[in-house]
Amino acid sequence: MTAAAPAELTELEQAIVARMTQPDYGRFEAQLRSSAYCARPVRLRGSVEVCDGHGGRRRVWSTDGEPDGVLRKACGNRREAICGPCSAVYRGDAWQLMAAGLKGGKGVPESVIGHPAVLATLTAPSFGVVHAHLLGSDGQPLRCRPRRDAPVCAHGNPLWCSKIHDPDDPCLGEPLCAQCFDYDGAVIWNNLLGELWRRTMIYLPRKLAKLTGMTQERLHELVRVSYAKVSEYQRRGLVHQHPVIRLDRRMPTYRTGEIRPPDKRFTTGLLEQALREAVVDVKARVPDELGGGEVRWGKQLDVEQLSSDEDERRQRASYLAKYSTKSTEQAGGLLHPITAEEVELVKIREHARRYMRAAHKLRKKVIEAIDADKPAESMKRPVPATPVPTTSEEPNGVLLRVLGAMGTSERVLIGLHDRTEHVGRIVRRTSGGLVLDDDIAVELADVRAITSPPPAAKKRDKRDRRLAQCAHAFGYRGHCVTKSRRFSTTFGQLRQNRVDHVHEQLRANGTESQRALAAADANERFTAFEFVGVGHLTTGDAYLAAQAAARARENRRLARDARYDRYSRARDEECGVPQDQSIVA
Repeated sequence: MTAAAPAELTELEQAIVARMTQPDYGRFEAQLRSSAYCARPVRLRGSVEVCDGHGGRRRVWSTDGEPDGVLRKACGNRREAICGPCSAVYRGDAWQLMAAGLKGGKGVPESVIGHPAVLATLTAPSFGVVHAHLLGSDGQPLRCRPRRDAPVCAHGNPLWCSKIHDPDDPCLGEPLCAQCFDYDGAVIWNNLLGELWRRTMIYLPRKLAKLTGMTQERLHELVRVSYAKVSEYQRRGLVHQHPVIRLDRRMPTYRTGEIRPPDKRFTTGLLEQALREAVVDVKARVPDELGGGEVRWGKQLDVEQLSSDEDERRQRASYLAKYSTKSTEQAGGLLHPITAEEVELVKIREHARRYMRAAHKLRKKVIEAIDADKPAESMKRPVPATPVPTTSEEPNGVLLRVLGAMGTSERVLIGLHDRTEHVGRIVRRTSGGLVLDDDIAVELADVRAITSPPPAAKKRDKRDRRLAQCAHAFGYRGHCVTKSRRFSTTFGQLRQNRVDHVHEQLRANGTESQRALAAADANERFTAFEFVGVGHLTTGDAYLAAQAAARARENRRLARDARYDRYSRARDEECGVPQDQSIVA
C-alpha cells in the first residue's frame, strides 16, 4: 500500500517555511522584536558610525549583514486601524501620561491623588436627528426614535424610527433626513472645537473666583488648573471631549515645577460646579468668512468627581487612554487627507462623504473671501528681479557682492566648493574671509558662488482654517491627546526613557559593537540611512509578525495580571484583610 502524497503547501505556508529555514532567522526575529512587531515596518538601508577617539570614525553596525539587507523600524502610527502593535505602545504611553497626572509617578508626586479632580464628557450640539442605539435604565435596548404622531420633515422624510438598532448597525449616526442635517454647521463646530476648549479653560478660573468670592487676580495667585483630554469621534461624525481636570496650588516662579495640593476651600464639588457653569456660558465666535455666529457646547454634560481611590483613578486613566488610538474610522471616515475630486471616488458611506464635501465647499468660500481682500494687481509692489549668482570665476565680483550685501544687510546664500551652503547676513569681514550673523566663518577661497536665497514660503493666511486639509477628519484640526504643561510627564520623555533603558541593556549584555554604540553620545554617533520601503516583504513575514505580536500581547496580559494579584495580596496584608487560602494555594 503506497503512502499518500503530501498535500501541496499554500503560498502563505511556502513563504513561512522559506523564512524560517533561512540561517539568519534569529536576526529576523530580533528585528521583529525591536520594532515591537510592527504590522507595517519602515525598511531602511544604511550604517552607523562612532568616533574612534583619533579624529576619525569607526563603523559599528550596518544593514549589510541583516536579513534582506534592511533594518525594520516601527512605523509608530498611533491609529489602531493602521497598526495594532504600534498603537498599543502609544496607548500604553497615553495611560502612563494620564495615570501619572491622576495618581502620581513619572516625576509627579504621589500626593496628587488627593487633589480635587473631575472627569467630564463635553458633547456637541445637535445638527439633525440621527439613528441611535439607546439603552434604558435597566440596560435593555430601546427603540431608536419612537413617535406616536409619526412626523415628517419639510422634505417628506419621516422623523421617527421604531427599530431597535444593534450596537454595530451600519445606520447608526446616519441622519433621518440628510437634507435636514446641517453638515456645514457640524464641520464648523468640529473646526472651532480647539478655540471653544481654550475659552472654556479661560472661563473656568473666572467661575472658581466668582464661587469663592475672590478676584480673578487673587485666584491666580492661589490655584492653577491642570488638565489632560482626549477626543472621541461619535458615529454621527462630531467630536466629543473627555477632559480630566485637576486643581493644584500655584507655586512661586522659582518653584514652578513643584505640584502641591490647593487650599482646602477648593473642593471637588466646587470644581464641578464651576465647570458646569463655564460650559453653559462659554462660546466661540464663528469667523465672518464662514458665515458668522457662535458655537457652544451641547446640552449633554457628564461630570464625575474623582475620589482618592487609586484603583478608581487607574481605571479612569485606562478609559481615557483607549480613545488615544481611535480616529475617524469610528464614524466611517478616512485616515488620510483627500482632495475634492477624490471625495466622489472613494468607497465610504454617504454620511461621511457629505462631511467632506461640506469641508471643501467651506474652504473654497473662505479662499474666495481672502482673495477678495487682496490688493489689485495694479496696487502690488513690483517684485525685484533675482540677481544673477556671482561665482568664483570672478574674484572681484565675489568681493563686490560681499561688500554690497554688507551695506544693505541683504540675506545671501553662499555655496562652497564642497557643495555645502550657508544662508545669512554678512556681519563682518576677516583677513581672508567673512562671518555670517550665526557666527559661521567662511573663507573667500572656499566660496563657489554667492546669490540671493530662495524666497521664503508664503505664510498661510490666519483666516484659512485648513478645512480642505482636514476634510478627512470632518474639519477637526486638533490632536487626539492634549494636556497642560504641568499635568504630568510628556510623550517625548516616556520615549526617551525607553531609549535609555535599551542603551542600558546593551551596555550590560550587548556585543562589543552594541556596547560601543550605546556608550557613544548623540553627537558622537553618525547615521546614514536611506528609505527602502514600507511593510513586510512577503505575506509570510506579515503572518510571523502578527503571530509574534499576539504572543507578546498575551504574555504582557499574564504578567500584568500576576503583578496585580501580588499587589492586591500585599495591600490586603497591609490592611489586615484575611486571605482566601484556596486562592492563595
